[in-house]
Amino acid sequence: MKEQKSDRNMDAVNVSPPLSQNAAPVVGNSVNRGLALGLCSAVCYSAANLALRGLSGRHADSGWEIWVTAMKAGPTVLLSLGLLLRLRLRKEAAFPSFRPVPWLLAAALIMQFGGNLGFQLAMGQIGLAITVPLVFTFIIIAGAALGRTFLGDTVSKRTVVSIMVMLVSIILLSYAATLNAPELGTETKEKIAWLGIVLAVISGMSYGINGIVIRRISQRALPIASMLFVYSTTGLVLLTAIGWNMLGTERILQIQRAEWQMMLAAGTFNAIAFFCVTNALKLLNITQVNVINATQNAMCAAGAVIVFSEPHSIPMVSGIALSIVGLLLLDRK
Repeated sequence: MKEQKSDRNMDAVNVSPPLSQNAAPVVGNSVNRGLALGLCSAVCYSAANLALRGLSGRHADSGWEIWVTAMKAGPTVLLSLGLLLRLRLRKEAAFPSFRPVPWLLAAALIMQFGGNLGFQLAMGQIGLAITVPLVFTFIIIAGAALGRTFLGDTVSKRTVVSIMVMLVSIILLSYAATLNAPELGTETKEKIAWLGIVLAVISGMSYGINGIVIRRISQRALPIASMLFVYSTTGLVLLTAIGWNMLGTERILQIQRAEWQMMLAAGTFNAIAFFCVTNALKLLNITQVNVINATQNAMCAAGAVIVFSEPHSIPMVSGIALSIVGLLLLDRK
C-alpha cells in the first residue's frame, strides 16, 4: 500500500528517513490484533459514552459540559505518564523528534474542543443515541476521504460495501433514537436539533482529522505514550481552566460523589479506548478502524435499552443487526 510521495501538507510531521510508504500490508496475526484492539476500543468508548450520557444535562450550562470533558482526560494523563515511565526505564526516547509536536498540539486542540467537547455538548442537545451515529457518519466519511488523500490508503470494494451497510445501520439507529426523544414544542425541538446536529458534525469531522494525524505520526515519528500525553494534558489543562472559570470553586465543591464516580468511569474507559485505537491505527488503515469503531452505534443503542430502560424498536434491532453485518463484511486484507 504505497503512500503519496508529494504530500506537502503533512511533510512537517515526517522524521528521517522520510515516509515514502505506509507500513507494509498487515496479514494474519497483525490483522487479528488490529481487529481485537479496534473492538476493545469500541466497547470501552461505548462504556465511556454511557457514563457521559448519565452526566449530560445534569446542570443546564456549558460550563458543566466543559468540566466533564476536562475530567474525562484525567485518567488518560495518568496512563500516559505510566507508559512514559516505562519508556524511561527501557532507556527509550519519549520524543525522538520534536518536529511533529506542533502538528500534534494543533490536532490535540481540534480533538479536545471540536471532538470531545463538541460530542459532549451535542449529547446534551440531541441525546446519546442520535449523537453517536451522526458523529460516526462523518468520522467514516472524513476518514475515507482524508486517508486516501494524505496517507494513500486504498479502499477495497468489500470495505465500500461494509461502509454502506454501516451507514444504513446508522440511519436506522438515528431514526430509532428519534422515536425515544422527549416531546417538546416544535420551535424548541428545531432549535435544539439544529444546534446538536451542527455540534455532532463538527465533532465527527474533528475525530476524522485526528485519526489521520494519529496514524501518520504513530507509524514512525513518536511512541504512543508521547501522543497520549500531549493529547490528554492539552485537554486536562485547558478545559479545566475554562471550566473552573465558568463554574467557580463553590459549584465545583458541590459536585456530588456519584457524579465524580461517573466522571472517573468515563475517563478510565476513555483512556483504555484511546490507547487501543491508537495502536489499532498502526496495524490497520484508517477506514477499517473507523468502521470497526462504528459498532459503538449498536453498543450504545443496546446500552440505552439495558442501562437506561429506553424502549427498543424494530429500527433499533435492525440497525444493530446491520452493524454486525457491516463488521463481518469489512475487508481483512
